Amino acid sequence: MPKFFNSDMADLAHQLELSPRRLRVEQLQGIARLLSLIEFGRAYPLDFVYFHITKYQKRGKPAEVSVPGKALVNDLITTAEVLSRKANLSVNEIGEPCRTHAELARELGVSTKTIRRWRGRGLMGLRLNYDDGVNRLAFCRGVVDRFVARNQDLVSRGASFKQLSSDERRAIVERAKELVAEKRMKLHAAAKCIAGESGRAVETVRYTLRRYDEAHKGCPIFADRGREARSERHETMWLRWREGASVVAIAEEFKCRQREVESTLRRLQVEQWCDPPMEWIHNELFDAPNADEIILDAPTPPPADGPSPRIPNDLPPYLRSLYHTPLLTFDEEQDLFRRYNYLKFKASRLLKGIEPAEISTKSFQAIAELMGSVESIRRRIIQANLRLVVSIAKKHVGWSPNFFEVVSDGNVSLMRAVEKFDYARGNKFSTYATWAVMKNYARSVPEQHYHYARYVTGQEEILDAAADRSSAEAHASDRRRVRELIEEGLRELSDREREIVSGHFGLDDDGDGQPMTLEQLGDRFGVTKERIRQIELRALARLREVLAPSLVETLND
Repeated sequence: MPKFFNSDMADLAHQLELSPRRLRVEQLQGIARLLSLIEFGRAYPLDFVYFHITKYQKRGKPAEVSVPGKALVNDLITTAEVLSRKANLSVNEIGEPCRTHAELARELGVSTKTIRRWRGRGLMGLRLNYDDGVNRLAFCRGVVDRFVARNQDLVSRGASFKQLSSDERRAIVERAKELVAEKRMKLHAAAKCIAGESGRAVETVRYTLRRYDEAHKGCPIFADRGREARSERHETMWLRWREGASVVAIAEEFKCRQREVESTLRRLQVEQWCDPPMEWIHNELFDAPNADEIILDAPTPPPADGPSPRIPNDLPPYLRSLYHTPLLTFDEEQDLFRRYNYLKFKASRLLKGIEPAEISTKSFQAIAELMGSVESIRRRIIQANLRLVVSIAKKHVGWSPNFFEVVSDGNVSLMRAVEKFDYARGNKFSTYATWAVMKNYARSVPEQHYHYARYVTGQEEILDAAADRSSAEAHASDRRRVRELIEEGLRELSDREREIVSGHFGLDDDGDGQPMTLEQLGDRFGVTKERIRQIELRALARLREVLAPSLVETLND
């Protein structure tokens, strides 16, 4: 649907569409003459527009409605295209030579993109049918001549512009890298400097550098439009500092001042804090005027008193050390999670709207202190709950070869649970974390068994030598585990959904294990078999969310 800025112009275009086709060329010529008179800074009454297009002057009191010049130009260009397309005009009916986009660009010595941009300045195009049957946007000779005569400076500037060659683009990129390596510099400043040296427009240079960064997102010259450049030199400084090198050692290695190293490290650290944006679980206490006194200055709850935990004898030495970390009481958890989220809330407020390159030393130290406390609390919560992951993993896979891989996977779920836990609901974190880890295992563990059984090769001799009894016990163990996982998933369904799925697939403990047909289940619940099928599909979709896909496929088979 064509876009009009003015509703009265849209109505006029509709009325012109309904007029006789024999008047169409004359109406289009009237629009072209009117476009040559309009100035962007003025407004024009609708009666003036009607008269120039239709040659009809309304009687009575003139209309008080007027249209700004810029909006009027856009609407007239749109009206000309609509009328020429609807009338299905051919290029021979216009009565004067016409040029396509490409032909006009070659004639004026500009790009086709420039021609499209000039249409917004009043260069009117018509939708005409050519002899080959293709409908193209064409520009009449008279329209082009009037536009060129009225916009000589614009046309001459467009003709003098030349597109960048590959060598010129490469030179701009290399020069930008040199400038960034010499000193910190933002995109606009670098583009302005290169434009002065090369004689190109600032916007052309800026556009070239942006295109390069978009194509090289892994190592851009400029990290973001509003941020300073991140050169290889700065990245190397950051890596050396993360490896443990001191600021003095880095300054000596790069032959620069310590102040430059400190400023670079501060900027990159702030960018890392801001990307991705920090998240926290908000609480109304955080907005209180005395939130620091209520949360940070509050006394720490005492640790739990009691005997040391019993360490299982079959645990490896690495896992035995986890039991030396005491568990958290409910009050300790509440206090730690309250502090954890409030500190992230405070740090986020300090980082909001800050420019990484312009942060002061005092502000940076304040944020760094908050982030250090955040990491310390996070580490304490995770360490106190690592044994929980071990116990859940042991129940799922036992002492299998991939036990430590499963534990590692569970630790990731535990870390994610720390970020999502809302302490204000009054639940123990161990309850929430147990569900998060088990839900992850319900998906990943059966899939690992499936891929292991399917893709492990070269084991034929071992399998042939294995005892039948051991194989049967292993298969029985797998079947029991699959059944347990299916039962866990069924508990997530409603009573009716659970009965339908169990009955259709023969999972009922009460029955004889024989599956029931949809028609039998329909008679049982007093509904049609189609309704039973719909309920079953919804239940299976729910199971896919909590079970591995292979288990649901097993049910379908």
